[in-house]
Amino acid sequence: MSDASFPHQAARFSPRTPTSAHPLDGTLRCDVVHERARVRIAVAGELDIATAPRLEQTLRTFAHTGFGRVVLDLRRLSFIDSSGLKLILHYSEQARRSGRQFALIPGPPAVQRIFEITGTIGLLDFEPSARVPDGRASGRR
Repeated sequence: MSDASFPHQAARFSPRTPTSAHPLDGTLRCDVVHERARVRIAVAGELDIATAPRLEQTLRTFAHTGFGRVVLDLRRLSFIDSSGLKLILHYSEQARRSGRQFALIPGPPAVQRIFEITGTIGLLDFEPSARVPDGRASGRR
């Protein structure tokens, strides 16, 4: 599919900017949270071939900013497919090559499973174990 299939609109980001209405209707929500020297992009919903362009647009916006670290928060993600994995791996590698920091906050077990199955968990910078919204610990096992 060409980029023409996914028109990009300029977006303004306040300290907490949702980019879609509801995380459980097959869409993806990206909340941007500015936290001192880092920006955290909290995603909720499904990250798949249909929604990856939305996250890519958000990542592209913050890839070259003055923030010392961009963190992708997966705790509220309910699903991720190979398109989402490819996007995360791409931005991780791009950050590594340009000397920027890109990290992930682990998601729930169903989301973390794709990193385990594909053997990519060791290629990514996961922050230490954090709590998922239901209170369970999440992270590398």
